[in-house]
Amino acid sequence: MSYKLSRNKVNCLASLITSHIENSDDLDYSDEIGNIRFKIFHLIMDELRMYEQIENNVKERMKTQKRSIPEGSREWEILFRKYSTEELSNLGKLWD
Repeated sequence: MSYKLSRNKVNCLASLITSHIENSDDLDYSDEIGNIRFKIFHLIMDELRMYEQIENNVKERMKTQKRSIPEGSREWEILFRKYSTEELSNLGKLWD
């Protein structure tokens, strides 16, 4: 359940979003488009780091179970999703 993207891929995503903003007649913006792309890039990177930290926290929590649960098993996936949802709800976010 890893959320790893290279900086190049995140940069490409930010560029695509910025391009859409630039070409859309329905969106108005007051900042320079380069600054908007920069902010979008950092927003995406921050979200990826947050999900990576949540994944690490959940894996550590799962290691503390009384019995060992094999990673990748159905039980592991259910617990991983449950604990991830709990972590996200503590941050006021939803898991999809």
